[in-house]
Amino acid sequence: MFVGFTAGGSTDIVARDLAHELEKVWGQPVIIENRAGANGAIAAGQLAKLPPDGQTLMMIVSGHVTNGHLNEKQPFDALKDFTPISEVASSPLLVFAHPSFPGNDIKSMLALAKDKPSTLAYSSPGTGSIQHLSMELLAYLAGVKLVHVPYRSGALALNDTLAGHVPLSVLSVLQALPHLQAKTIKPLAVTSAKATDILPGVPALAEAGLKDYEAELWYVVIAPAGLPPALAAKINADVVKIVKSPEMQKKLADQGARPVGSTQAEAAAFMKAESAKWGKVIKEANIKGE
Repeated sequence: MFVGFTAGGSTDIVARDLAHELEKVWGQPVIIENRAGANGAIAAGQLAKLPPDGQTLMMIVSGHVTNGHLNEKQPFDALKDFTPISEVASSPLLVFAHPSFPGNDIKSMLALAKDKPSTLAYSSPGTGSIQHLSMELLAYLAGVKLVHVPYRSGALALNDTLAGHVPLSVLSVLQALPHLQAKTIKPLAVTSAKATDILPGVPALAEAGLKDYEAELWYVVIAPAGLPPALAAKINADVVKIVKSPEMQKKLADQGARPVGSTQAEAAAFMKAESAKWGKVIKEANIKGE
């Protein structure tokens, strides 16, 4: 199972949890291969060239469907060149700061950004990632200018904010939660439509004045295009059974993620809708790839 980011990030965590359970069902090892770079596009490009024999899958995130809107030369079609298997889970994002950051909530952060345009920096797992786009949408709607500092993974982005090198960051609740519990980061807001029960007291951006704002990081399993329908259905059934199991549901929920376990058709429709939504945001906010 390919993961387009380095080990330790939220995509890697979810992929390893799923792979561990698939090993039990299939009675053989399911190896995670971290092929980081280009917001997951390097791994996806390699997957697209592999035979559709069910031997290689990939855990993708939201950036899979946004990369093409930022890079017209991307050598594959994020929707047409793959077989969607199932959406595994969805997680809100957390906008947070280093403890030394002077603001204690999203309103004070935006006030600081307005006072000092183009000076307040935030880290993300890369250009075109949902984390990047969620902050650009925030900046666009709030009328402020922020400085984006992209990394190759969420783990690297997190490390530099923990170290105080970049004052702000935005990552999945799943990835930020241990550090929030350890009080090594300062929560400002979540990007979901409403506040999440796992982070009591942390408001949603929509509740902080950005009406109708919503952005979530999602995890979907895909395979190369042309996977035989019967084989695709078998893999889907096994993945969904695992996601629906009490053990996996608790594991995901404890980490701030909402278990899904969708059909192939639902996964395909969801990816298409997300591509359209964020493609519009990229165009209207004039976000450029690097």
